[in-house]
Amino acid sequence: MLKPIDGNNPKWQVDAAEAIINQAEQVFIANIVLAEMEWVLESVFACSREQIHLLIHSLASHTQFRFEDWAALNNALLDYLEFSQVDLSDCLIARCAQNAGASTLFTFENEKKLGALPVVTTLKQDLTGY
Repeated sequence: MLKPIDGNNPKWQVDAAEAIINQAEQVFIANIVLAEMEWVLESVFACSREQIHLLIHSLASHTQFRFEDWAALNNALLDYLEFSQVDLSDCLIARCAQNAGASTLFTFENEKKLGALPVVTTLKQDLTGY
């Protein structure tokens, strides 16, 4: 079991979640939940990108879990490993847009965040006139 870096392990939450999941026929995991999960695993549990990638893939290996868009998530996970400065949430945004038929995704974020992905075009403002 993962332990938070601050040492406060809410065992009752783990027990409650396990009980619900074990009784469920299927568990739906939305993209926004994955984005939040990445943030918690990274900031609270100090998990690496590789560990987070492995954890999500291990969830996917169980037929009980269903994802909002597995194709987009799978590609987003590959981007997440390749582009170390881009959060999983941004990788998911880009890949969901691509799967929805967008040829490019425009963002105001810089090239070190969402703008680093090949399917994204960063909109830059020329600030030299200010």
